[in-house]
Amino acid sequence: MGVPDAGRSIFYFLMLHLQFPVSPHIHQSLCPKPVLPPNSQVAPLLSNVSLTCPGCEGDVLWRRGQAESFLPKRMIKEGRLLLNSIQSKDGNLYTCIKEKQSICSVELLVAELEKPVMECYLRHPASNITCEWKKNSSLPRGTIVILISSMGYSAEPTINSCSYFTLSKKYQCRLHHTEGRTENYFLSLCVTRQTDSTMSDIIMVNYKSIVQPDPPIEVTASPVEFAPRKLRVKWRKPRSWSGTYYELLYEVQYRAENSHHVSSVTTSDRIFHIVDAFKGRRHFVSVRAKEEFDGLWSSWSQEVVGTPWTDSTQKEPTMETSQEVPGNLYTKVYPTSPEMESEEDSRIPISPSRPPWYTFVIGGVSLGFIFLLVLVVLLRKRQKWTSCIAKGTKLKTLYWSIPSGVQSQEMPPANLEYRAKTPLQSKQ
Repeated sequence: MGVPDAGRSIFYFLMLHLQFPVSPHIHQSLCPKPVLPPNSQVAPLLSNVSLTCPGCEGDVLWRRGQAESFLPKRMIKEGRLLLNSIQSKDGNLYTCIKEKQSICSVELLVAELEKPVMECYLRHPASNITCEWKKNSSLPRGTIVILISSMGYSAEPTINSCSYFTLSKKYQCRLHHTEGRTENYFLSLCVTRQTDSTMSDIIMVNYKSIVQPDPPIEVTASPVEFAPRKLRVKWRKPRSWSGTYYELLYEVQYRAENSHHVSSVTTSDRIFHIVDAFKGRRHFVSVRAKEEFDGLWSSWSQEVVGTPWTDSTQKEPTMETSQEVPGNLYTKVYPTSPEMESEEDSRIPISPSRPPWYTFVIGGVSLGFIFLLVLVVLLRKRQKWTSCIAKGTKLKTLYWSIPSGVQSQEMPPANLEYRAKTPLQSKQ
């Protein structure tokens, strides 16, 4: 079994490294160089150019486009028009004039294309693939941007058009994706102008590696009553993440005001309790998300601010107290669902500056119970004392003690017989 497995691995390795170079040629065929018009000259952006055309010699003048005025003579040398550090606006038709007659014309084409760099992502495993190219400004009119895609090594490539969005300053292209497809995509971006064309590097992507959701929305950080070191953070999943089949994992990041220490925790719930917040200080909180098994983290949500609960009757902390930082900060996750929120709040420790009212009630009830218990014991003792007094001499036997100076001795048997005789018997 080991030999066939090794052979299969070698086969796949060769397929990857021998067939992949064919894909660039296939993509390049869909991004050809444009055919230049006759009597044209191409020059790179910011370069120095010398324009001339047949018959333009001697004492001549040059005119740009349809302008009636001529260019300054200092720009002409031996019949040639000299342009320094050309810009996009310099691209135009230039005409040579001699003795008030048009001798010839030449069109200057400014090549300003840069090699595009794109990134692709899926906002949801069942959505379409989006590829973007960041560009601070749109390319000149007449520029065409397309996305070339092929699935696997043998599939024919397809073309998808791209559009420029002014607000985001990006060229954006969309590619149809079927949920559950595991084949690799080979993608490239082609930019074509009248003067030139250029293509990005071909990238190979799999839908699992480019799943990147939008950031969570409606993030809030609110105080927890009677808990001066806690904050309750809530959020909602992004609107683009529809359905319940695919779950998200979240990362919560927070830091205290005027502190460089940043804490972060991960949770699968949409609620989290910060338990190590600083008393009375603002905290900055943000959340991001990713698919629970694959893909990339989203960008961070917009940062929100929250301050832990403070007792209004408590004195304002001094500057020295507010700047104290504990030696160790630990982060502990207490995963809590929204249904358990009330239960979590009931376990929050209470640490106000003075005892709440119900502690006095509990103390009063306890003291009353103790007083009642003592009263019952005293009443039972009183009943016992009363019964003993009613018996007369028995009370003396039970409670009178023998003085310390008197010693008790046993009487001999004879005396006992003598004492047993009654006075009546002695008279007889």
